[in-house]
Amino acid sequence: MSIRVLLCHEQQLVRAGVRTVLTSEPDVRLVGDFDGGDAAAAAIPVLGPDVVLASLACLGYGASRLVDAASRTPVPVIVLAGNGEKECVERALRTGARGFILDDDPLEQIGYAIRSVAAGHALLSPEVTSGVIDGYTGRMPAPRAEGLDLHGLLSPRELDVLRLLATGEPVARIAKDLFVAEVTVRSHIHHLLRKLGLARSFQAVALAYHTGLVNPLSTVVERSPALVNGSGANSTARR
Repeated sequence: MSIRVLLCHEQQLVRAGVRTVLTSEPDVRLVGDFDGGDAAAAAIPVLGPDVVLASLACLGYGASRLVDAASRTPVPVIVLAGNGEKECVERALRTGARGFILDDDPLEQIGYAIRSVAAGHALLSPEVTSGVIDGYTGRMPAPRAEGLDLHGLLSPRELDVLRLLATGEPVARIAKDLFVAEVTVRSHIHHLLRKLGLARSFQAVALAYHTGLVNPLSTVVERSPALVNGSGANSTARR
């Protein structure tokens, strides 16, 4: 069964490039193509997408019908940002985006991100991952962020849970992978946070990357040519 994608981007060349990429993905189908957030928001309940791929301009954080419509359905949102918008990743994540990729990431990253987010995971472009990790670990007390031995502090099962959390696995999936109940996974998360002196699971994930427990580049595709190079981009957008 195909993953239904709704695309919203104000730049015609980018939309044309994304359409070209998606036609080569046998398990992905583009069901809507818009250049503005309001029109895309109105189409969500009609077209029933599984994933929304949108630019920051289309999302228009703060008063966006597109964000509201996606959250009500709910449909996971992937932000397709320009290189100059890397610093907006935290704002996008706080708003509820499940993915953040750049328009000069590898062509293959689009399909990979769509599949990951549709499966309930989260995905960041490798170009912004380090910044996110540094941002979170930089807010932790120095003894916690530097020279920390997670293997010495956490049990083997807690380390397993943390590794899976760091790959974007939801609690239900972690429980299934480890053959335990969801309440057991939540208990492990509670205990590892207490041992690390942290309040939120995303802080533990950032620490896992920072200390080398998880490699941020291990689950992303390698870099390749830019997403949009101008060729084959002569299609017009549907409204």
